[in-house]
Amino acid sequence: MITGFTVENYRSIDEEVSLSFDASTGIKDMDNRGYTIVANSRVLNAMAFFGANSSGKSNVFKAVNCMRSIIIQSVRLNTGENLNYDPFLLSDKLARPTKFEIEFVDGMDRYKYGFSYIAKRIESEWLIAKYPKRSIKTLFLRNSEGIKIDEQNFAEGVPIQTGSIALNENRLLLSLAAQLGGVVSNRVIKWFMTKVNLLSGIRDKSYMRYTRETLHTNDDYRTDILQFIKSMDLGFSDVRTEQEDVNEMTLPKGLPIELINSLREHPFISANTIHKRYNAEEEEIEDVEFDIDEKESDGTKKLFNMAGPIVDTLKRGKSLFVDELDAQLHPLLTMEIVNLFNCPESNRYGAQLIFTTHDTNLLSKKLLRRDQVVFVEKDRKAQTHLTPMLSLKLENGAKPRTDSNYEKNYLDGKYGAIPYYRKDFEGCDD
Repeated sequence: MITGFTVENYRSIDEEVSLSFDASTGIKDMDNRGYTIVANSRVLNAMAFFGANSSGKSNVFKAVNCMRSIIIQSVRLNTGENLNYDPFLLSDKLARPTKFEIEFVDGMDRYKYGFSYIAKRIESEWLIAKYPKRSIKTLFLRNSEGIKIDEQNFAEGVPIQTGSIALNENRLLLSLAAQLGGVVSNRVIKWFMTKVNLLSGIRDKSYMRYTRETLHTNDDYRTDILQFIKSMDLGFSDVRTEQEDVNEMTLPKGLPIELINSLREHPFISANTIHKRYNAEEEEIEDVEFDIDEKESDGTKKLFNMAGPIVDTLKRGKSLFVDELDAQLHPLLTMEIVNLFNCPESNRYGAQLIFTTHDTNLLSKKLLRRDQVVFVEKDRKAQTHLTPMLSLKLENGAKPRTDSNYEKNYLDGKYGAIPYYRKDFEGCDD
């Protein structure tokens, strides 16, 4: 589970902002549901980001994705090639490093990994571990002064420290150590590759194939995906999938060999939803198949496409980031998805749902704890700021109470993070 994330100088984020996913021990919201105890800590199962359009909510998620992609891809860079450097540009302090840091629990072990960088160079990098019944260990530290390795706990980094293995300026030490077969470094990178997933709530075709392939090939997951679909009351209870074999004779000529190989590895799978036909006496008489791409609504298709990643996240205890979770969904369905993660009966392995939304119906004490809500807004310098609900101070100096009407207070502007629009057009007076 993710326990913390920090980002600085990335897109609309100028100064360092940090998020903690540790559940507050000082509140009793939702009868102490909404968190999982791991490594002797209470870690939140959900976190919701509210804010106006263009406030920078999506950039927090893009920062996580950027960090992950650099970890996976930096080892492939040649000397002098650019890293994915996208700093805050509305400041007179240019050419500053971007910084990412993430804290997570894997099993009973805690890790803190981070790095800072500019376009062509890693400026600093660090990996810290806390193992059960042992003190905190800095496994390695890389900065302008050189590389320091904990030889006892991170022996895989010694060849890099001594220079027997060359480390390019634009490569991460962690990635190089993993490429050389390092046990700890591979464990950290495997966590990034298998435990963190990011989805767009608007563009869902990227994970459409995953849901279809899973339904078609994984009987265990198929049962859970269909159960999820039934719980959402989409009007059908079964799905028929069919794989279309790749025949090079029928493919357009001149396709790149890479695309042909991709089609062979992941052939298209069609999906038809199964509906019931009734007679005048409201008796079921037969099944009717609908091509999901042609006959179902955009909202139904989105829920269907999200079913695979949601089930996979819940079954394997992953962390799922969804930008615009509520797009095209009825508020009650969005609520039910959030509830699946906050409810210990449906979330048995410490899965996390981290999402942005404009749906104020979710601001309910019955659905989200106060420590699960973050408000996002830009200041006059266009810098994104994150304010956890528990850190808010109202005009009277008090903090939001559990008996407050969160939705009304937010829409009334008491929590900030709402759009302020100019009345440049004539319209109805209040």
